[in-house]
Amino acid sequence: MNAMNEFVKPTLVLAIICLVITALLSVSHEITQPIIDENERKTAEIARAEVLTEADSFEQIEGEFPEGVQEVYKAANGAGYTVTITSKGYSSDPLKVMVGLKEDGTIERIKVLANNETPGLGSKVSNDDFVNQFEGMDSSMENFEAIGGATISSNAMKRAIESAFQVYETVKGE
Repeated sequence: MNAMNEFVKPTLVLAIICLVITALLSVSHEITQPIIDENERKTAEIARAEVLTEADSFEQIEGEFPEGVQEVYKAANGAGYTVTITSKGYSSDPLKVMVGLKEDGTIERIKVLANNETPGLGSKVSNDDFVNQFEGMDSSMENFEAIGGATISSNAMKRAIESAFQVYETVKGE
């Protein structure tokens, strides 16, 4: 009887508590996940409209794309394309960027969606001074200037943009 009180009852109580908490977490996840997904969808729509301002709506394009390409959308009115890419920088978390490419193959705008690079150094790839240099740039990427002391993060941005141009070459005219 003593073993029952000392070992079995506490073990059963803990098991029941764990099952109840697991069930509650599962229910909570089922309730909140659709809300999270909808918020992410709306945020992505807003970002697409920011990087390709002349577009009236977007249609997703499926296909085989370079590594790191997350999503490709075409403007319904033919204004261009948006490409969402992740690229490995200095941080263990990849840099996530959305590139708006006009129909002529030049960049309209870039939006950094996630940047976990080193604060004060690599994080500068999100600064307007750096990002704005890409506006109007074509695939030659002439006049690209890396951030001093943040070459790895700058090159991550450059690789992301190069991937966007590769995608553009694949999907243009679709």
